Amino acid sequence: MFAFQGTVEILCQSRFVALPNDYIGIYVIMAAATEAISEARSRALSVRWIISARDDLIWFIGSVVFSYALLILYLRGIVPLIPMVALWAVLIDAPHVFGTFSRTYFDRAERRNRGRLLWGSLLFFLVGPLMVLLGAGLLFFFFAALWAYYHLVKQHYGFMVLYKKKNRDLAPLDNALDRMLLLFAFNYPFVAFISRDAEAMARVPAVLRAGVNSLAALLLAGTIVFAIGWVARQIQRAFRGEPLNLPKYLLLAAAIPMHWVVLLTPMPHKPIAIVAILTIYHNLQYHRLIWFHNQKYLPAREGEVGAFESSRAELREKYGAAELISRHLLYYIAFGICFGVIYQGPRQYLGYLSLKGPATVARFEPSFPTQLGISLLWGYAFIHYYLDSKIWRVRRDPAVGAALKMD
Repeated sequence: MFAFQGTVEILCQSRFVALPNDYIGIYVIMAAATEAISEARSRALSVRWIISARDDLIWFIGSVVFSYALLILYLRGIVPLIPMVALWAVLIDAPHVFGTFSRTYFDRAERRNRGRLLWGSLLFFLVGPLMVLLGAGLLFFFFAALWAYYHLVKQHYGFMVLYKKKNRDLAPLDNALDRMLLLFAFNYPFVAFISRDAEAMARVPAVLRAGVNSLAALLLAGTIVFAIGWVARQIQRAFRGEPLNLPKYLLLAAAIPMHWVVLLTPMPHKPIAIVAILTIYHNLQYHRLIWFHNQKYLPAREGEVGAFESSRAELREKYGAAELISRHLLYYIAFGICFGVIYQGPRQYLGYLSLKGPATVARFEPSFPTQLGISLLWGYAFIHYYLDSKIWRVRRDPAVGAALKMD
């Protein structure tokens, strides 16, 4: 506003204002004023998106409404537990795991460049069955649940880092505050949920149960401290005229409150229900990012049809099945759902069988054969978690940065 007033005052003293009928002069005044406002806004806010304003606001930020919608539908009894979790797992969650595989195992170039990483990751299929055979099934499923939640938080952190890089929000102090805010603000409601829910606490190894309440109190205190420090830093940036990273703020405003609301709201069979409610937001974010990244498997559409087909043949030769999977959105969806039936179909069936058993077994410790089967199928998720921690490193992998158009 001050920049606008100053521009107008200066221009009013020029020769253009002296000519009231001079429409060219009026146009120059308006153009200069508009430019001044735009410059002032650009200094105050940094608004650079990963894909575009529309896509980011719908998929990376706005898709949080699906978590709230699922929460409301479940709390009101409109959507029963088993259908909700089973349909989400087969139609949405498993396909997002397939999204990782589409750009790794199904990518000929990735298999060549990351062969040791990809084939070595298959050992995760052995972790669960070995622990179950050793009598540590409860410990395994507790560890699996922790890694699953950490994976959700890590993705929020990853999107935040992408927005930070896009908007050149990389000052060491801001990096540290952003990281600590996420660490505490996401982990407190999770630990608080465990401490307040009997079914969740029963899944915690006995040796750790005594420390859950103390950990929750520590995380709450840390959340308050770092939230105050984070807000103070944003105020400081505003007073100094440093650009404020609007996409980062919107992402945090979407993700953090949703986790608090879902994790701290009482509901029946909460340890099972929240898996779908929390994760559907994560799934939709990831599907859009994968589809954006996988456009590298498609040829440019400019030029003649013959050149287009020739380029497609070259990409098919270079990338293999990844080119076919990403050729059309319907292909990607169809392959993902087929994978979902193969992966989550058996897992959901085994989970259903465990719920039909005696109360003490159904809720906390499924039968040995069921544990063995479910622990084996957890291997898909573990591979997804592990590969995701390796394949999205924009700074270390220029090809990823290029595919996501970070520059």
